[in-house]
This record gives sequence, C-alpha cells and structure tokens, in this order.
Amino acid sequence: MRKLLFIFLVVNSLTPILGQQELKRADTYFERAFYSDAIPLYEALLPRNKSSKLIKNLADCYYKTYNMKAAARWYAYLILNYGENVDESYHFKLNQSLKAIGDYDQANTVLLDFYYQSNQMEKVDQLKKEFVYLENVGAIGERFAIENLNINTSTSEFGAVLVDSNLVYTASRKKSGAVPKLYRWNNQNYLDIYAHPIQKLTLGDSLSTPLSNTINTKMHEGTFAFTKNRKTIYFTRNSGKKTDTKKITHLKIYKAEWVDGEWKNSVELPFNDNAFSAEHPALNEDETKLYFASDREGGFGSFDLYYVDIRSDGSYGNPINLGKDINTDKKEQFPFLDQKDNLYFSSNGHPGYGLLDVYISKNENGIFQKPDNLGLPVNSGYDDFSLSLNPNEKQGFFSSNRPGGKGSDDMYSFKENKPLIIEDCKQFIAGVLTDKTTNLPISMGKISLLDTEGKVIKTIMTGQDASFKFLAECAVEYKIEAKKEGYEDNFKIVLTDKERNSIKDGSVTLFSLEERQKQKALELQKKKEEAEKMALAEAERKREEERIAKEQRLRMEKEKEEKKKIAEKKAEKEHLQKIEKVIQQEEDIVKEDGRTLIKTEEIHFDYSMWYLRRESRKRLGKVIKIMKSNPGIVLEIGTHTDIRGNSEYNRKLSQKRADSAKEFLVENGIAENRVIAKGYGESRPIVECETVESCTEEDHEWNRRCELVIVKWE
Repeated sequence: MRKLLFIFLVVNSLTPILGQQELKRADTYFERAFYSDAIPLYEALLPRNKSSKLIKNLADCYYKTYNMKAAARWYAYLILNYGENVDESYHFKLNQSLKAIGDYDQANTVLLDFYYQSNQMEKVDQLKKEFVYLENVGAIGERFAIENLNINTSTSEFGAVLVDSNLVYTASRKKSGAVPKLYRWNNQNYLDIYAHPIQKLTLGDSLSTPLSNTINTKMHEGTFAFTKNRKTIYFTRNSGKKTDTKKITHLKIYKAEWVDGEWKNSVELPFNDNAFSAEHPALNEDETKLYFASDREGGFGSFDLYYVDIRSDGSYGNPINLGKDINTDKKEQFPFLDQKDNLYFSSNGHPGYGLLDVYISKNENGIFQKPDNLGLPVNSGYDDFSLSLNPNEKQGFFSSNRPGGKGSDDMYSFKENKPLIIEDCKQFIAGVLTDKTTNLPISMGKISLLDTEGKVIKTIMTGQDASFKFLAECAVEYKIEAKKEGYEDNFKIVLTDKERNSIKDGSVTLFSLEERQKQKALELQKKKEEAEKMALAEAERKREEERIAKEQRLRMEKEKEEKKKIAEKKAEKEHLQKIEKVIQQEEDIVKEDGRTLIKTEEIHFDYSMWYLRRESRKRLGKVIKIMKSNPGIVLEIGTHTDIRGNSEYNRKLSQKRADSAKEFLVENGIAENRVIAKGYGESRPIVECETVESCTEEDHEWNRRCELVIVKWE
C-alpha cells in the first residue's frame, strides 16, 4: 500500500514538469513553423492548460494547415474568453475561418462588432461598403467554368503555367528516397518544379517529369517565370539558412539559363536577403520588369507586391513597392501579368470571399488601377491563388485548396464565360396613376419619389397612359407621393428587396374632389374645364416645342451625318493613297489582272507533296518582312496543283499546301487571322493541259504553284 502511495505521489509531482516540457516542445515547433507537429501536443495539453497563448497558437496551427473549422472554433473560444486582450488580427482570422466554412453572416458580424466596440467607425463604414461590393460581384454569377486537373494528387500541386506544349507547375516531390525529408509545416515532401505534356493531362501525374535536376534540389523550388525565348527562368527557392530568432528559412528568387540543352548558372538575385522572403517572380510583357512578393521592411504589412527594373545589361534596379492601391496590411502574393500588362494577384486584404482571393488590377497608361475581385467560382472561401492566363486571355489555370479537390493545393483550369461587370444593385418602381372612382388613367399627374426622411429624390409627370417609372436602390424603403389638380393627394410606401432589376408596383389612385363636393358640382366642373383647357393649351405648346426641337435635332443629325460621310470618304481616299504609295515603294507588291499580289520567286511543291521546299521558305521570308512592315495586310495564300490525280485529291492536296505556307507565316510572327489559306486544286492552271501527257514536267511544275494575293488592306 505504501509502495502504491509512493508511486502516486511521484507521478503527480512529475505531471507539472512533464506538462511544461511538452508545452515548451509545442511552442518550439510552433516557432519553427512545424504546425502539423505542434497540433497534437497542444491538443494534449488542453485539459489542463487553456491559456490565451496556447489557444492562440493552436488556432494559428489549424489556420496555417487549413483546418478552418477547428481554427474557427478556437479563435471564437479565444475571443469569447480573452476578448479584451485579443487584437484585431485574431478577429480577422476568425472572420476568414468562418468565411472558409461558409458562415458569411457570422463572419461579417465578427468584424463589425469588433469595430463598433473599438469605436473604429471608419472601418465600420468601409466594411459595409465591402459587403455591398461583394454582393455586386456575386450578382454576376459564376463567371468561369472550372475543372480540377487529373494530374492533381492528395499532396500539393499549384502554380500551373502553359509553356509551349507543356504545363509547368510546382508540386510536392513525387519521388523521394527511402526516408524522405518532410516539410514540417504540413508534413509533405518538399516542393519541386515539374513539366507535363499539355495534350496528356487526362493521363494523370505519372507522365510529369522534373523540370531540371539542377533547378530542383532538396530544398523548396516553386513559382517561376520563363522569358519568351525560353532561355531564362526565374524561380523561387528557400534559402536553406535559418534566421537566428525563429529558426525558419526565407524564400529567395533565383535565375537560371538554358545552355547546351540544360538549365545552368543558377544564381541568387541581388535583392534577396536572409532577413525576409522574396517570392513568386513574374515578368511584364516586354520583360523589362520583374514583379514579385516580399515581406521586406518598409511595406504596408505582411507580403506586398514589388517590381525591379531589368536593365539592358542584365542588372536589376532597386525593389519598388506597387503602392497602397495594390498592397494592404495583409497579404498580396502570386503576381501575374497578361499580354496587356494587367496585373493579377492574390490577396486576403482586399474585399474577398475568404482567405486568398484572386484580383485584377487593370493597367491604364502604365498605372495599375484599383483592384477588383475576379469573382466566382475562381474565388472561394479558401486560398485561391497563382492564376495564369493562356495567350488568348479568356482561359488559363489557377490553384486552390478548397474542399472537394484531390487534396491540399490543387490546380484547376478555367474558362471565362461572363465579363467582369460590377454594378450596384438596382430596381425600378413603376406604376399607373388612376382615378379611384372610375379606374381611368390620370395623365399629367405629379409623382414624387421620397426617401424615409421625406426628401424628394425625383419628380415626374405622368403621360397620356398615366404611367411612371423610377430607378431605385435595392433593399430600401421609399414613399411615392401622387398629386393632381382636382384630386386629393395620396401616397404609397414601397419596399425594394435584393432581386436585381426587378420592378416593384408603385401604382397610386387619386380621389376626385368632385366626388367629395357634389354640392359644388357646377363650380367645380367649370374649374375643371378651365384647367383642362389650360392643360390642353400647355400640352399643345409643349408639342409645338417638341416638334420644333425635333426638326432642329433632325437637321443637326443630318448635318453631322453628312460631315461624317465626307470625313469617311477623305479617310478612305487617304488610306488608298497610302496603300498606293506603299505599292510604288515596295517592288515586290504589284497589281496584276485587277489583283494586288506579293511577288516572290516561284514557290513550287514537289509532286504529290505539300511540304515547303527550302528555297520556298527563304522566298516566303520576303512575304513575312512585307507583312510585318504593313500590319494592315490580309493575305490569301492560293495554292494550285497540276491535273495529275483526281480533282478532289488535288483540291485536298492544294489545301494542305496552302495550310503549310500559312503555318510557316504564323510560326514566323504573322497573326493567324491575317492569313487565308485556300487550295484551288487543278481548277486554275497557268498552263492548260488537256491530258497529263500533253504537258511537260516543267508545265506541271508551273501549275504546282503558290500565289500570294492581298485580299484586304486595312
């Protein structure tokens, strides 16, 4: 018995010591960003320790590993029990966690209550504006068709970019040694960059191959940007050097060069530093600027977007912050610039649906405009990021860790099917003013729209059909006042809702004074007739004014149209003169038989073949040069065959030849819509051959030709 009592006392005396050791171990994991490892330790400590620090750290661990339901639970517990000592950042993270799990009403209430209680009325007003803004974005509906890619797995894949015929992306290392080194933030393999044939996306990730054994290392490699000539890649890699304080490594941007068929010369860019991260490189269209995200000092908070100039000698300018219109006190990451240098990026600081959302900031005259949320369903309650556009700018790829994917971060394709037109909610209040006794319409009635404070917003007069219509805001109470001489005034309260563009009935009836005062019928009738006479006179006067105004308007419109036609004729004449000048100066452009042609040395094809000969490719170089110098030219490539073979075969053969020539022009920088490929088969010979034997081989070769006809010159 004494032995059992001794053991019990020893165990109880050791429990606090062991608890402190476990807490210290959990805190160490947390400080080193080993969030997945820290969670079970904190959970085990909960029954005897619910301090604010432990709850904060546990909630943050779940937040960082995207268990948003658990994060919301512990942030709510933290605010409920330690609210007076909890700063704004935790209210924000509770807001984001609730959005992620779809509880938007409660999410909005969390921040509103905090701002009200802390008397931050400017933020209250701003938050309310954001609610309206997101309602307007959501009212567009689903702007995109999205699809989860088959190459996704249960671990992270993100950052997909179409590079020529491959989809290049970042993923957790797919092949590891016997004992792989795990990234203890989420206990997944470290990240590498992979390439996958774009035509084989449906076959799964088994066909994905590492981009380069010189770029991919045992550290993280991810988010990248290729130059157009594919000879340079910028990419993100973690430095491998831990900071002294938190013992975590930061991210840096590197550059490598394509030399002798492989990536070489990986170098760290000069604006990196061990004290902060630089990540997610992106190039502008002319490749003179490199954009990236960084949490360096001097920003607006957390990660901001920056750019550096890429000088002609290959050196880099100093990092320049994109400013307060783009950056917030939260995160701005994953920049991407389209062919018009419009900026796409992810942020949790602008109005969004939860965690990171994707935004667009249009580039107008070199200045990035106020960003707009890209809308649904690209954006969700979870992290949506790393968007890239294909050259047509209507479809591309993005990444998300939303529920319903394969697991962790997944890549999605998207195609835009609705434009991003963000409008305030509006409705209409319409109705008819009628006589309450006769139900007849009342024309020339005065209808006023008033707000709840009695202020007149707008006044109109009813027409012959007695109808009226007002533009109104959604979810607002209005008062409709109706007045008409000879009638008692009347009003109606109308409540609008949130159904956009709907029409609410504002019809009003008026009671005739004649019915109220029958004893004064004769006098009232006289006044009414006089009033009607005056009304008719006034109506006639207005009709005459409208007739005169209409005649004047028609005359001005006619004069304007005549001036427009003269200007158009002048412009057309100048355009034709410009074309004639070019034709006179360009010896290879000639007019012949009513056509304008680009003359080159003869472009022939081998018998029954459609591939361009070497000399033909060289001769087509003149055509490319002319078309680049004259971007308004639209060219028809007309190809012809000899009479050997049947006519259908020859038609198809000539079409292949025309397509081959067009493909060569397109491959050399000519826009596809500027080239028309037309195969005429044997229908238009130069040398008439009654039979195959009646013509020489040279005659047949002349018929196997290619004619370059300018069919349009803008």
